[in-house]
Amino acid sequence: MDKKYFVNSEIKISTLTLLFIMSLFLIITAISLKSHHDNLKNDYIKSLGAIAQRVAQKDPKMEKEIIPLITKEVSKEEATQGKSLLKEYGLTEDLEDQLFPYVSTTIIKNNRSIILIFIIMTAVLFVLNYFQYGFFYKRIRQLTLAAKNVVEGDYDIAINENLEGDFSKLAMSFNSMRGIIKSNLSELQEEKNFLVDLLSDISHQLKTPLSSVILYNDIMVTKELTRVQNELFLLNNQDQLEKMNWLIKNLLKIAKLDAKAIGIVKEEQSLNGTMHDSIDALESMAIECQVKIIFNEKEEIEFNHDVLWLQEAFINIIKNCIEHTASGGSIKLVLMENPLYTRVTIEDTGEGITELDLPNIFKRFYKAKTARRSDSIGIGLSISKSIIEAHNGIIEVRSKVNIGTEFIITFIKF
Repeated sequence: MDKKYFVNSEIKISTLTLLFIMSLFLIITAISLKSHHDNLKNDYIKSLGAIAQRVAQKDPKMEKEIIPLITKEVSKEEATQGKSLLKEYGLTEDLEDQLFPYVSTTIIKNNRSIILIFIIMTAVLFVLNYFQYGFFYKRIRQLTLAAKNVVEGDYDIAINENLEGDFSKLAMSFNSMRGIIKSNLSELQEEKNFLVDLLSDISHQLKTPLSSVILYNDIMVTKELTRVQNELFLLNNQDQLEKMNWLIKNLLKIAKLDAKAIGIVKEEQSLNGTMHDSIDALESMAIECQVKIIFNEKEEIEFNHDVLWLQEAFINIIKNCIEHTASGGSIKLVLMENPLYTRVTIEDTGEGITELDLPNIFKRFYKAKTARRSDSIGIGLSISKSIIEAHNGIIEVRSKVNIGTEFIITFIKF
């Protein structure tokens, strides 16, 4: 017998119950047999007593010889002679039980007792078997019903098993499977919604530049224009096509980041160097806007990251700060590290963000109500947030109108 099955409390209870019933059966049988033995002794005394009394009446001297024969074992010779004597009168082992009055009564009582005990034990075992299997099948039906509900789309049902054993493991596996199916379907629905939103965003963002290109192209085809006018329309078309090209690339970039389909290759590299490269990429823009970038680096920080992707995230944030900071303003960058996290702080002295706009600045294509640039699409900060989260980081923003904005990027160490 495989001992591992005895981890199930049901088998333990069933085994102990069966042992108890069999022990009870043994006790009842022993008591019944003792009662029959006592009755048999009484019958034995009655029969032999009657014989002894008859012999003693006929010959009182024989009393002292007969009594020892009753209480002691007889010899084989005496037993054989006695058997032969009774045989002459037809009393043999083959004679029917009814002709032996006391033996017949004992046999009948024994048979009745055995049949009664058998009926009682059969009834007890039948009831026990019924309740035991009823208990098992009730739990199996619960699992069947739960599985049916899951198939029909109801994922809130759970199987609770508090006892140790295979049923508890089965219930845990079922609940785990239910959770995985629910999670997978939820992810599929999210991906479907994401695809719908993405197609809607692409359609919406490309509609205006594409309409402009079609309009300019139609004018050049159907109208007679001067060379200067043609060049002007061609330049406008070129601007719109470059805008669409940039927009499509960034939309696809966001789609890949959100779908986790982009390969983030992390290596232990200098975070200071990545920040310097990001600043250098925006140096000409900062000079043109007359905004000073101050990088405060107290120590060299090594950080496990993808240089190109994280550099793009920093560039988008710093660029946003430059665009919203007036001439003569400044942007301060700070790196710090402790045993719990690595943190990057980017703070400007710009126009700030209103409380109404603050919760929405990382949303795709969101433009602040007070935005000065009409050509802003509102996609850079969304990309930055996705890249930072792909590095197991979080980004927060604090801002006060006409005072400045602070971006806090925290990479938790595991």
